Amino acid sequence: MKIFSLSYFVVTRKIDLHIQIEEEEKSLILWSDRVTSEEHTFHLKAIHDISFKPSPNRYKMLYLHTNRGVFSFVVKDNPEEMIQLIKSRLEDYQ
Repeated sequence: MKIFSLSYFVVTRKIDLHIQIEEEEKSLILWSDRVTSEEHTFHLKAIHDISFKPSPNRYKMLYLHTNRGVFSFVVKDNPEEMIQLIKSRLEDYQ
């Protein structure tokens, strides 16, 4: 069951005659037993923590700490609601 979704962005900078920044919007989704991105599936039992680094610019960093390493996601919106939802679910797996 889908619980919450947060947009994240893959940002690419191209340099030709001009510097051009391209954004591709994707979704980070919290399900009842996992978190999915376009590229990965993270079962809640494999997630150790989730953290967020605020920034004054429009991009912020969300970090998912797993047993396979730390995965970073570029977000624009405040991810606090997703962080709290994931942390509350992690308590059931630890």
